[in-house]
Amino acid sequence: MNQPLKIYLCDLTYDTIIFVSDTIPINIGFISSYIKSKLGNKVEIELFKYPNDLLKKIKTRPPDILGLSNYSWNSNLSEYFANTVKTLNPNCLVLQGGTNFPHTQEEQKTFLLSRPNTDLYVLFEGERSTLKVTERYLESKKNLNIFFEEPIDGCTFIDPKTRKTNNPKLITGKYLERIKDLDEIPSPYLNGTLDKFFDGKLTPFIETNRGCPFTCSFCHTGAAYYHKLNKFSQERVKDEIDYIGKKCKELKITNLHMADVNFGMYPQDKLVCEFLLESKKKYNWPLQIMATTGKNSKKRVMEITSILGNMFSVNMSLQSMSETVLSNIKRSNIRHSDMIAVNNHLRQAGRSTKAELILPLPGETKESFIEGLNTVLESSASSITIYTLMMLEGTEFKNPAFRKKHDYKTKYRIIPLNFGEYNGEKIFDFEEVGIATKDLTFNDYLSLRSIALMVEALYNGKPYNEFFQYAKEHGIKFADFLNYLHQNIDKSPVSVRKIFDEFVHETKSELWDNEQDLINFYKIKDNYQRLIDGKVGGNLIYKYKSKSLTEAKFGWIEFISQQLLSLIAERNKSTDIERIRNEIGELKLFITMKLENLFESNKKPDMVKYDFKHNILEWIDCNGSKKFSDCKLKSNTTYIFEYTKEQISNRNDYFSRYGEDINALSKIVTRISNLEDQFRKIRTSKDKVYRNIYGKSSEVFTKYALSN
Repeated sequence: MNQPLKIYLCDLTYDTIIFVSDTIPINIGFISSYIKSKLGNKVEIELFKYPNDLLKKIKTRPPDILGLSNYSWNSNLSEYFANTVKTLNPNCLVLQGGTNFPHTQEEQKTFLLSRPNTDLYVLFEGERSTLKVTERYLESKKNLNIFFEEPIDGCTFIDPKTRKTNNPKLITGKYLERIKDLDEIPSPYLNGTLDKFFDGKLTPFIETNRGCPFTCSFCHTGAAYYHKLNKFSQERVKDEIDYIGKKCKELKITNLHMADVNFGMYPQDKLVCEFLLESKKKYNWPLQIMATTGKNSKKRVMEITSILGNMFSVNMSLQSMSETVLSNIKRSNIRHSDMIAVNNHLRQAGRSTKAELILPLPGETKESFIEGLNTVLESSASSITIYTLMMLEGTEFKNPAFRKKHDYKTKYRIIPLNFGEYNGEKIFDFEEVGIATKDLTFNDYLSLRSIALMVEALYNGKPYNEFFQYAKEHGIKFADFLNYLHQNIDKSPVSVRKIFDEFVHETKSELWDNEQDLINFYKIKDNYQRLIDGKVGGNLIYKYKSKSLTEAKFGWIEFISQQLLSLIAERNKSTDIERIRNEIGELKLFITMKLENLFESNKKPDMVKYDFKHNILEWIDCNGSKKFSDCKLKSNTTYIFEYTKEQISNRNDYFSRYGEDINALSKIVTRISNLEDQFRKIRTSKDKVYRNIYGKSSEVFTKYALSN
């Protein structure tokens, strides 16, 4: 009797500091389930997420086929294991698949030549293509010479006979039709394929549909291949959510990732939200949902996801507010008036929205970017994320003609925390990023990166919201206030200046002219140790936001309150400055209470309370319709601030899975849908019910112990 074909499918993550890609690998789960449904006992498939698990396995039992995911964050890691397995079993067939792959044949050839241990590449969706590969390997009886005699549909490879010649030949099969009825792929959750990954470390990942109707040039799903939407059945999605919920209840996992690229834009998404809400009621999961919402149909997105409340944030993926830029990247945005209406509606409902901008896009200037940032800040978005442009494979930004047209200047940097030492060899994954164009200089880039940090650390998540609301009451726009703080940063406390200076220094020093110089530098023992220690190599925006929230929050409170008083005094000489000083002082105290013990796992967050002269909650709720002075009370009120059981459960989950150092805190910050949910809840001394500081939702407070 023939032995089954041994197949290892891998979606690897670096795990040196923390798990960089911390999601259950549903991608390889789909492929495994599909192949098993077609080939049954002819194959034996095992899945891997952690590099050392794979390393141990291939040393003791090398596979016949090794399949590796290839994304920007694990490309070199995957190729390292391709090389490792080839040394142990030269007849092993190595294939890769994933979005980190060019679209033109010439670029594909260059890409594959740079990865000598990868035999072939699976194009686009992987289930049918990988099945074709497996069937061909079985037919060839593991003889690679026979295997490569003909093209394979859904795949591309360099003819092995020509790889080392002066004229290597790329062989590409026909594109395979996408799977229309996605239920043809058995659920890797419901059949138990993914059970091993419910280990308390990884976050569940679900997909309810595939496809994207948009053509954005910076995204791989902008390709025509993905334009039609295909769906999994409602019954299947419901069963998967229930299956995952039961396991998450046992493991005390609280969050969820969604793979859909336009969630909430389609009518069927309403049912998914209902399934998720039911799961929360039954299993207390999920409490936080990370998803990308559709850029169109925002009214529908808002209505469909409303039942999830602050479990879910509506995402405004704007990228730029410049019409010139949007034309250059083949994109259209939601109208500004609609954006304001959506944001205001969500704020009134106690929900939050996120907006995204990318820097530097083609045609963007420093002036147009700041103007656009002003527009978004004034639209009442809860948070704005400003990304540095990644020159991703499979997008127009890798096209030499496109880059030349816009005179792109690029550098290389380590993808945050994507490094490790396996079997004695140091491996790094890095990204190429845009740092200048014909319209935006490198100095402009540095300046805007500094402003991006301030947006993330001071505005997003409302840590200092009361100061900004008070500034607006006095005619000071958010962006103007941020710019004023930026100009006066040298007057800030030492804790703030230290963070700001280190951020600017690291922003410059993280960039390299080429990949090899970067690798050579970090392979040096002392430099590698700096990566291990978290001194370099992390996501700088989130690293310094985390530092701001832990090491410098009280410094920021002092600095912002001083500068706010100075700016109001500058703009209105007739202002009753003593009254303003007292009002800002009360806001300063309120913010201090709100942020006390935030992300401090080693401290018992006891209840705190203080007497206030103003009805600050009423002022927050009115969102600008009342002045602060109009909310002064005849007698003081006592506000009591405390964390709830659900909040402490979230905190314990994050700290147990990610850790407590600065790298872990940076990761946690990216995994929190709404920072304001991490603030203490509040009530008056007369109330028995605690409420969120932002939004009027309330909950009966349950006393907790830190051991829970």
